[in-house]
Amino acid sequence: MGHSAEMDLLASAVAYDGLPISGGGAHGLGRVAARDALNDWLQFLATRTESRSIRAYFDLPATPELTVDPGVARTIAREFPTSRGRFTVPSDRLDDAVALFESFEPLPVNRWGMAPVWLWFTAEFRLCSPSGRGPWPGQDPACFGHFETPGGVALGASSTRLILQAKRSMGLSLSIPQASDADLADVVPWIQGALPFRLSSKHWTRWTLTKNGRAYRGRRIVPPSLR
Repeated sequence: MGHSAEMDLLASAVAYDGLPISGGGAHGLGRVAARDALNDWLQFLATRTESRSIRAYFDLPATPELTVDPGVARTIAREFPTSRGRFTVPSDRLDDAVALFESFEPLPVNRWGMAPVWLWFTAEFRLCSPSGRGPWPGQDPACFGHFETPGGVALGASSTRLILQAKRSMGLSLSIPQASDADLADVVPWIQGALPFRLSSKHWTRWTLTKNGRAYRGRRIVPPSLR
């Protein structure tokens, strides 16, 4: 993907897509309580990021071999407004949403372990610097001509999602501008220290500005701490 902006773009960024939708969409969190999963997710945002607004919603996806219990659907609709098939959770009612979700457990699952009721939390954020000197510099998609990787990571922007269903999982997309190997040796273990799952060594790419200054070319890398 190229760009048309007449500005000097940043030379590179390291992106992490953990995990791509094609690989399941998120890291599994194991057999953890829903409330503990949310607390871990919020703790990561509080200690490692400057997060923007958190969005949350219930979703009742079409689940093979299963249907949603009508009583469950009515209860969700009564508690939270619906918009485009999703039941929006206000930011001041995250605890209420988890309590309601927990009241439905154990959820029925199909042969693939999927449940008919999902509770999503999503947030966009700027990664902080391990030095404690505010956000990592250069975190602005405009600094990269709004370039987006094939995996869907916009260079200069980061995001995360927590998915609660029968299983719990967390997705994480990182973009770390101008990060050298030495920088990664510091920042990756620092990020890892606040996560409830292990970062994969297989989903890191350094995107470098091409010679014509109009696009970025990717090269797979493995951060020092994950080798």
